[in-house]
Amino acid sequence: MKKRYKNIYIYHYNRNMVTITLRRLWIIGLITLICFNSVAVYYVSETTCGKPFIPILLSRALTTDPWRGMTLSYSLLGIAASFTLNSSILTTAFFGFFSAFLVSMFDTALSHDFLIVTSCVLILFECMPRIWQFDLWTIHFLSVIVFSIVCVVWMMYSKYSGTYTLHDQHCSWMFITEYILIWLMNALVLWIIPSDMTPKDAICEEGKAKRTTASAADKRSAAEQQNKTNLLEF
Repeated sequence: MKKRYKNIYIYHYNRNMVTITLRRLWIIGLITLICFNSVAVYYVSETTCGKPFIPILLSRALTTDPWRGMTLSYSLLGIAASFTLNSSILTTAFFGFFSAFLVSMFDTALSHDFLIVTSCVLILFECMPRIWQFDLWTIHFLSVIVFSIVCVVWMMYSKYSGTYTLHDQHCSWMFITEYILIWLMNALVLWIIPSDMTPKDAICEEGKAKRTTASAADKRSAAEQQNKTNLLEF
């Protein structure tokens, strides 16, 4: 809506008209994640594996700067979005991702791996289909499970079988399964986001509701006390 005032156009925007749903924001974040992950893998792979291009482990590429900072920022946004969903499990999962890439600044590879695995399990648990039937949600979830198994089996085999060199353990086209796994797992959250949900802080909303309820109770108590006083005076 625009209003003309002294030959100057002034635009008035209704806040309810300019809204964006949480699901759309998550899709934008997912596209951003895929883009900067792809760029990170390309540049880090060149310095680690040389040319021609060979994929490197995504979690390894994201532990280098500036990609670590971008991943930490994405995790913080995931934590903020989980407040809207009022899901302590998702909040813990994204805080786990945040902690994993934070501790990666130190020589704590096992701590990083444990945090990543725990966070992935939490997301799978929270985003599990509510009803097991042949639909897109179930297919999506099972695809994540399949890529998880393939990725873990390959990494364990390449590390402990003794048939691969250290270069092969760090550089392999099989790591593409990890890329697909991470992106599919982030996309899995879309299934539990209501289509009309807008970003808001559920913690603050709950606090406001409690304060409103307490205020109403105080008013009722005061009114009842006043009625008792009036009756005694009468």
